[in-house]
Amino acid sequence: MLTLILAGLRQRAAAVVSIVIAAGLGSALIVLSGAMFETGIRLAAPPERVAGADLVVIGSPSYAMLDAEGRRTTDLRPFPERHRLPEEFVADAAQLDGVEQAVPIRFFDAVVRTPGRAVTTAGQNWASAPVSGLEIPRGSNPGAGEVVLTAAAAASLGVEAGDRLTVTAAGRTGAVEVTTVIGDAAHAPTLFLGDAALPDEGIDALGVVRSDGAAEADVRAALESHFPDVRVLTGEGRGAAEDPAVSAARTPTIVIGAVFGGIVLTVLATVASGIVALSVRQRGREISLLRATGATGRQARALLVGEASLAGIVGALIGLALGVPLAHGLFAAMRAWGVVPGILQLRVGVIPFAIALVTTTAVVWFAARLAARPARRARAIDAMREAELPRARVGFVRWLLGLVFGGGAVALAILTCFLPPSLVSATAGPAVLAGAISASLLAPVHLRLGRLVLRPVIGGFDRGLGGLAGVNVRSRIATFSTVTGAAALVVGIGAGNLVSQAMITTAAARAQVQTISAEVVAWGPAGTAAELADDIAALPEVDAVSRFVASGGWIEQPHDPSHPDRPRPLRGLDGAGVPYVLANELVAGDFTDLTGRTLALPTTTATELGVAIGDTVDFRFGDGAAAELRIVATYDDLPGYEHLLLPADLLAAHTTARVAETVLIAGSEGTTPAALHAAVEGAVAEQSAVAVGDRATLENALQQGLNVNALINGLMILVVLAYAMIAVINTVAVSTLGRRRELAMMRLTGATQRQVTAVLLTETALAAGTGLGVGLVVACAAILPTALVVGAHLLAPLPLAILVAVGVAVAAITLPITAVAARRGMAGRPTDAIARS
Repeated sequence: MLTLILAGLRQRAAAVVSIVIAAGLGSALIVLSGAMFETGIRLAAPPERVAGADLVVIGSPSYAMLDAEGRRTTDLRPFPERHRLPEEFVADAAQLDGVEQAVPIRFFDAVVRTPGRAVTTAGQNWASAPVSGLEIPRGSNPGAGEVVLTAAAAASLGVEAGDRLTVTAAGRTGAVEVTTVIGDAAHAPTLFLGDAALPDEGIDALGVVRSDGAAEADVRAALESHFPDVRVLTGEGRGAAEDPAVSAARTPTIVIGAVFGGIVLTVLATVASGIVALSVRQRGREISLLRATGATGRQARALLVGEASLAGIVGALIGLALGVPLAHGLFAAMRAWGVVPGILQLRVGVIPFAIALVTTTAVVWFAARLAARPARRARAIDAMREAELPRARVGFVRWLLGLVFGGGAVALAILTCFLPPSLVSATAGPAVLAGAISASLLAPVHLRLGRLVLRPVIGGFDRGLGGLAGVNVRSRIATFSTVTGAAALVVGIGAGNLVSQAMITTAAARAQVQTISAEVVAWGPAGTAAELADDIAALPEVDAVSRFVASGGWIEQPHDPSHPDRPRPLRGLDGAGVPYVLANELVAGDFTDLTGRTLALPTTTATELGVAIGDTVDFRFGDGAAAELRIVATYDDLPGYEHLLLPADLLAAHTTARVAETVLIAGSEGTTPAALHAAVEGAVAEQSAVAVGDRATLENALQQGLNVNALINGLMILVVLAYAMIAVINTVAVSTLGRRRELAMMRLTGATQRQVTAVLLTETALAAGTGLGVGLVVACAAILPTALVVGAHLLAPLPLAILVAVGVAVAAITLPITAVAARRGMAGRPTDAIARS
């Protein structure tokens, strides 16, 4: 058997190469998916500013959702802000066995101004210097009006010890003197301030130095058992304390790895089964001879499966080498898109390679066994009868799976219609994937139907080149259905996901600013813009200003089941300015009461929760802090995009920055937006760190989480296109080259090469056009429900452009390949081709 398998591999290079390429691509992509998954699990972020701590304690980055009785569940969601620790943890940790020193760590951004420029740099409290990894000179403790800089920070600012600077940190600006420069250029640029100059509500992290002889595992266990809701970081994971985006990156990296891996395996199985099925049909005469000479159906099937499996193993091994550079390329793109922070490191261990090798070869083996079933079931005499033009049968199992996946797509599409806009993508994507699988399984059925529907387009099947092409497609439904299935995959998954995601993104972007009536926005790091709010408000062109903070949080009591997958979006504003900078219509209460520990709710939210003005709710902020807030107002908001309103001071204190960094500005009556913009720019001209823009700039800044979906969809399209091209190349090339005798006979009976090529192109166009139509139907499983839920227009320029681009992609991967294969199949003289056959 092995001898026959090796001989078959040598004689069928085209089919073997197709399987090797498909398996190699699948293996490489599974390595990539495993690398993303492993990176999300390990979260390797080598420390730069806390390298002197043996262990670093941070608040747990995940919030445990509550059930209706207020009990914690295992459903975890990432905190949108840095989860801080109580200050008393410092003294408690110092008393634990194995702890020599416990150091409070506070991180902040600072805007440092010199006479020539303004630079934003990272800052820390001076008390954290012992765990910074720097050598600290005696007597360098900065007092009031003093700072200490690392050598890298001093070099970037062009200053040295004794120079004067203007520093804005935590919303306060003051003149300071550089007392000491520590470290060298290799250390991260850092500014150290005395703890008295920083907010004292909670600490960002706790640095722990072990006692001599204390085991790291023992100290870690002691910290985890003594303190609730914390995460103890060790080794290369300590850098997660410096940037909360590291912990937040766990979800997108794992989601990309899991979703991407599942799609790759699904498409690989579809393409591999098509390649093997084509090989079975092309080798009908050979299989019949094997059966006639005594080979059993099991042996014939084993031959085909063995050839595909051996090619799959070779391809999988090649893909292992390609997976690592692909993973690094994707990770670089994720950094560029802001999906993961720069400090996070990609990690690829042995496990992704093992999973890629096993799963890829297993998928190819399983797909080959399914595709080779006809070789086992057929009798020798039947195989001989069907050797030339085998009939395309859709077996019971294939019919059943196709109907099940199709029904699942319809069910998910219907379910999508009843979901809020924030949850649409959770079901729209799976609906398209299920529909695409169904389309691939039932491709022969769709092609028969498409041949009848498109008959008028190609001039009927009883005359001319179109008639000949129609007859050829009818005779080779099984072969051309591979092209139909590939086109349906590209159009269904591509158009469905891209168009629905474009609709969701556009609607979300519109909703972010639709209720903001302020014409101009000013923003700056470390509270630099908020400091200038009073100066801006004094301008004659300005009617009102309000500081603006965006964050997220949860209403814990009464129970709020409306946001199971994410926190409620929060907006922090100055109550007196709300009527001027927001377009929301007040229903009850007064926005001016939005001070202290209060909040305002959308009317629909208040109704769902059964609360009214004067009631209190138990609230959990994005940094993990809990508070009891009193309801002071209700208002109308966009359905599906509701925001909760809180006082700017209150919400800002529970964000990573601790201060408001944006100011909304409403112009006075008669002032044009251009005049208002110019006046505000003049007011902030001396603070170069502050930028001024319009609502469009605010819209871009408020987009969160959309990069992940866009990246997943982009990767999905690339994978589907790659596999569709493999399937089409294999199908068209193998089938066309296998028809050399037929093409030669057409030329001997008077047809020119141009006419023969036209027939072949028409055949491929008929199959691809059917797939295009089926793919559009599949895409509607996501597009129509999404448009209904988010209120998008189907004929908007962006959806139409995406549909046209996907259609062009289908034509680009089918027609040129057919033309090349036709030229190769008609190479030489027709009589020579007949003689060789």
